[in-house]
Amino acid sequence: MRPLVGAVLLAALLLLVEAYADTPSSPFIVSASLASSNGAPRVTFFFGIPPEHVLYAERLSFQTEDGQFLKPVSIPDPVLHHDEVSGQDKKVYDHAFSAALEFNSALPRTLIVKMQGCSNSACYFPERRAFSMTSAGFVPKASDNPATESATPSLAEAKAVINTTGFKVAARQSGYVPKKAFVAFLEGARHGQATSPDAITKFNQLGPFVSLLLIVAGGLGLNLTPCVLPLIPINLAIIGAGARASSRRRGFALGGIYGAGMALVYGVLGLIVVLTGSKFGALNSSIWFNVGIAVVFLVMSLAMFDVITVDFSRFQSGMGGARSSAKGPYVLALSMGVMAALLAGACVAPVVISVLLLAAHLYGKGAMLGLLLPFLLGVGMALPWPFAGAGLSFLPKPGKWMKWVKYSFGVLILLFAGYYGHLALGILQNDEGLLVRATTSSQAGTQSTESDVALAKALEEARAQHLPVFIDFGASWCKNCVAMDSTVFPTSDVKQQLEKFVVVRYNAEKPNDPPAKYVLNQFDVIGLPTYVVLLPDN
Repeated sequence: MRPLVGAVLLAALLLLVEAYADTPSSPFIVSASLASSNGAPRVTFFFGIPPEHVLYAERLSFQTEDGQFLKPVSIPDPVLHHDEVSGQDKKVYDHAFSAALEFNSALPRTLIVKMQGCSNSACYFPERRAFSMTSAGFVPKASDNPATESATPSLAEAKAVINTTGFKVAARQSGYVPKKAFVAFLEGARHGQATSPDAITKFNQLGPFVSLLLIVAGGLGLNLTPCVLPLIPINLAIIGAGARASSRRRGFALGGIYGAGMALVYGVLGLIVVLTGSKFGALNSSIWFNVGIAVVFLVMSLAMFDVITVDFSRFQSGMGGARSSAKGPYVLALSMGVMAALLAGACVAPVVISVLLLAAHLYGKGAMLGLLLPFLLGVGMALPWPFAGAGLSFLPKPGKWMKWVKYSFGVLILLFAGYYGHLALGILQNDEGLLVRATTSSQAGTQSTESDVALAKALEEARAQHLPVFIDFGASWCKNCVAMDSTVFPTSDVKQQLEKFVVVRYNAEKPNDPPAKYVLNQFDVIGLPTYVVLLPDN
């Protein structure tokens, strides 16, 4: 049964890598709309630019298919941006904008946009986006540049970039926030006073050495998150029984292997998130991940009740000293460490998001060592486990009392299996609902989601009434979102504070898929839940 458990966990990790690796080669969004202005056809191009990216004004041009250049009748002025590569100031567009073309004669069948942009860390290849005129207006067609063909967005993806003109981000918070701290966050944000500095500010204030120590301490605290804390007795039973082989050294080694699984997962996930811009914790939106975890827990629970034969005591004794079997407890410990790290990631504690933001910032500045910060967070999470494994070498010898302990663990694991099965069923139902809504729409594939529409309307309302906006980014599979909904948002103090905002919830059920991906990128949302407060500029 050990290979089965390890195989399921490995499959879950491979699914995670696949889920995080699917990102477009170009992050820029371009869409076109056709209208009429004083009887003349007017084509408006919308450009969506992610945070910390720019489009060079000198590289942006519009032309027909035969090479005739077109001058926009309406386009905003670019801003000066210091280019660290050339050392010169260049004119760029650093946020979403529109450019309009008017035609006094017949519309061309094809319009072409040429552009080039950069992020803080790298420049993209020059792009050529072609748009063909159809009965529905101008729509994107396959690019002549194969490197950017997959980046051509649909209209729904383009609409996902929300117009925040007239607002500024005043504060943000993430993860589970207790009621008192959440009220203080809302009160401070409404008055433009951040309740606590962000990770980048803290790093600059405290210095690298102290910041690295805090990251390790934060990783240590991840063991106390709601996703990991209930698993501690189970994991102690698995790695600690190795001490019943009468060796403190063996217990230390098992605990170290268990911790190595944690550090490895955080190091790999950190690389994927920073390098691809994916969302941390999004794995829980996969039905297959939740089914896989439910199956693993179900197998473990049945083993605890002796329904199937998986003798954990044999894992720890080396199974008669056979060389191949002696590796069994270490493989199991590594697998459990991987699982614990994945489940901790599902909680998306604020410390995780802070470290990822700091890692992305440092990497964007050219500091490659920033990529090691998530791994360091995993090292902090792994730190106590070798000592826990060694300390358990003094546990009492197994006796009849252990049977009831094992049955108690069995019940707890079975509850976990039911919980993750319930999550999988909920995701399946949500997917079916989204499919029904998409297929019944008269313009399927061109409509923004309900959350996009709600967010756009909330911004319009706040802009008209000159009110602050509170955006709650969440999802049904997000454990901390559910906890906040049941214990924090219903309280009278929080309700009283939220009455002073235009409140909108953005449901990011599929955070790595458009259109949600582009909205989350626009607001620098790495994990869920995240709360963003926008204040009017004046």
